[in-house]
Amino acid sequence: MENRWIATKIDINTVNWKGKPIQVTGVKALKNSRTGSILVYPFEVARAEVKQMADCFGILPRDLAAFLMIYAHPKYFKEGEVFYKYHLQKLLFYFWKCLESQGYAESFPVDNFIAADNGPKPKHLNKDLERLVKKKLITVRREKTEQGTESKRIMLTKEGLIMAEELWNTLPDPYIRFAVKMKERIHPLTPERVRHLVHNEYPEYKDTYVKNDME
Repeated sequence: MENRWIATKIDINTVNWKGKPIQVTGVKALKNSRTGSILVYPFEVARAEVKQMADCFGILPRDLAAFLMIYAHPKYFKEGEVFYKYHLQKLLFYFWKCLESQGYAESFPVDNFIAADNGPKPKHLNKDLERLVKKKLITVRREKTEQGTESKRIMLTKEGLIMAEELWNTLPDPYIRFAVKMKERIHPLTPERVRHLVHNEYPEYKDTYVKNDME
């Protein structure tokens, strides 16, 4: 009999980051066609756990990164808001890069990023924000920025704050640390400083990131 690994999904009894017993369902795995042995990669368990959390709240797995970045409140930050949409776009980009550099890229689902002329930004963010507004988890309003342009200010609603706080207290600590670190580092910067920072740290975007993100 030919020995093959066949894609399957399984449920796993494990513990979460805080040691609490949980069952993670729908974990992607490989089953040996001859022996019946099951092969599971740890990142698939972590990814399935994140998806399970998102499903419980009726949101998409990639939404969790946005909720972390909006809710994070290091030092003087107010929890539950980012000043403008361009902040969120670059916060999500740097959160993704932080996951990547720390070896968590496959464990935590994020949106695809496109190389726009105003820098890397999440492909589905506009539609995601509209969907989350309809779910009454965030509010978005247009305001004039310090640069004299208009942008979207993004804030969690009361229901969104409750959900974000529960996610914050449930997700593994590394994700929380990354969110705080990136918000503390990126959010205070002007659009011009962010552009220069991306050029210096990720030079592959130099040719496409040609104007400040004022969106």
